[in-house]
This record gives sequence, structure tokens and C-alpha cells, in this order.
Amino acid sequence: MDVLIAHVSDIHVGKVNFLPEKLESCIKEVNEISPDFLVLTGDITMFGFKDEYERAKEYIDQFQQEKLVIPGNHDARYRGDIYFEKYFGHGSRVMNLSDDLSVIGLDSSVPDLDEGTVGRGKQRWLKKELSRVPEEKIKVVAIHHHLVPVPMTGRERSVLTDAGDVLRILVENGADLVLCGHRHTPYAWFLNNIAIVTAGSPSTEKVRANIPQSYNLIRITDEKIEIMVKEVEGKERVMAEYKRIKGRLEFKLKELEG
Repeated sequence: MDVLIAHVSDIHVGKVNFLPEKLESCIKEVNEISPDFLVLTGDITMFGFKDEYERAKEYIDQFQQEKLVIPGNHDARYRGDIYFEKYFGHGSRVMNLSDDLSVIGLDSSVPDLDEGTVGRGKQRWLKKELSRVPEEKIKVVAIHHHLVPVPMTGRERSVLTDAGDVLRILVENGADLVLCGHRHTPYAWFLNNIAIVTAGSPSTEKVRANIPQSYNLIRITDEKIEIMVKEVEGKERVMAEYKRIKGRLEFKLKELEG
């Protein structure tokens, strides 16, 4: 197995803080790299307006790869979730890409709120869909809101309100990789046999000091998961590398006693 995933997030197409030339460079670079699949983890617009969605779709259609696009909190502002479904389909869906890889998109947006929630219904749906994926396949879950705190991003806010419940479902049902956005900061954690990766933004001015506009490239082989950060119009560096663990029952969580 040798699968390359491009992970792009928070492009924020709109009239505020948007850098169209950076997004154009990102699209060109990703197409030249030619990954097997593209995941775009939300905040594709700034305010969820119709004209922003129309423009965002024009950009996203230029990516030549098969792709999964999920919504973020900015996309659900002013009931922009209605436009998201019109232009990109349902926010939570499954793509079985090959005999080796399944990608599950999970919508955590709530109209007109910055914090995110999956909710009990989608939690049950996630558990069912993860359990249906054969154990030998790579299970990737994409969600906009960060599941664990991200360093260098200040105080915690606009969080996923049911992150603990979602993490438990991911661990118990054998997710290999979780892709997040939201904080405009690339980082990677390894938690209970799951690689949890956040992406920066390739095309907004709202990035943090010393963190350039960027996106992630993730290579998955039988032996390892390698996460690289690619600066738009700049260098590439390895952010993290994990050896894949065979046999998930090496880790067992005991229930707390009442």
C-alpha cells in the first residue's frame, strides 16, 4: 500500500483576509504533486454567502483529484449550510476509495455558532460506518473542529463540544487517521493508536506568527503514516511520522467504576 492524501483546510474564500493568489498557487502545486485523494476540512467560505460558495466551487473544481469536502463553522454562518449542500452535497458521507482506504466525512458545524457539535445522531452514524469498514482497510475520518487542543493557538475556544464522545467512538472502532482544520495551525498528535492531524490555511491572512500559509501531504504505507507540511510557494518538511501498529487490542481502556 502506498497512498498519498492532500489535506487542505480553511481556504476562506470571500472579501475579508482572502489571498486568491495563494489559493491559486496551492491548487497548482497539489495538481502537480497529483495525490491519490484530496480532503478539504471545512471553512471554504468566510461568511457562508451564496456568492462566496459559487466562487469557492470554481476554485475547488480546479483540483484534479477525487475529493471530499466537508463544512466548517464559517460555512454554516447565515444558514450557509443550505448552500453547502446545494454545491457540495451532504456534509457527512463515506467514500470507499479502494480496497485499502475509506474516508468518512463528519459535519460538526452548527448554523451561526463557532463551536462545533457532532451530536448523538451523527455519533451513532459514525460508529456504524466505522464498524462496517473491514479492519484491514485504512479508516480516515475528516472533521472540521479540532478534537484535541492545538499548541501555539492561544486559549481554547470554538471547540468541538462533544469531543470526548467522538474520540471514544474513533478509538473503539479502529480509526487510523483523523484530519481536522479550524485552528489555521498544522500539528499532529498520536493518541491511542490514532494519528490526529490539523492543517493550516493556504489562503488567508489569518495565520499565526511564524506560521506561513500551508497545507498537508499525508503518505500512508503498510509500515507508516508520514505527515508533511507544504508551505504554499515554499518548502516542505516532515511534521510527524508514525509506525503503523498491527493489532489494535494491544491497547485496552478500562471503564471507570461508579
